Amino acid sequence: MTTKLDEKQYELVSQYVGMLDTIEEALKYVEASFTDLSKTEGDQVLSDVFMAIGQISESHRLLNEIFDGREEIQIALTGFDTVTDQAWKLDGQLDNNVFKQSIVQDNLSPAFFAWKASIENELKPYLTH
Repeated sequence: MTTKLDEKQYELVSQYVGMLDTIEEALKYVEASFTDLSKTEGDQVLSDVFMAIGQISESHRLLNEIFDGREEIQIALTGFDTVTDQAWKLDGQLDNNVFKQSIVQDNLSPAFFAWKASIENELKPYLTH
């Protein structure tokens, strides 16, 4: 059973899920930029991904309050730690393209995509009317 969100809560959850889609697109662009030389903004987009990951982390406090007592959502939110752990592997390594490509393709993207599926599975019922 889902509880009804008020308008502000609905807007927050809706924007949150939208940001996840944007991050997914950005990670796909970054991955493509390693082999497609026409995608020249890979580093900038990756930087934007890091900023968005920070915003996602910050919004978890509010989401924890909104979904207090909803254990499945709390667990899914906590799962984001695996994504931030992978992102931190790139700290100080952005000039090493081989390492960066390996971490993004083998660690960061798979961790994000798996986590995104789990959190969306929990949040989508709240966004349908």
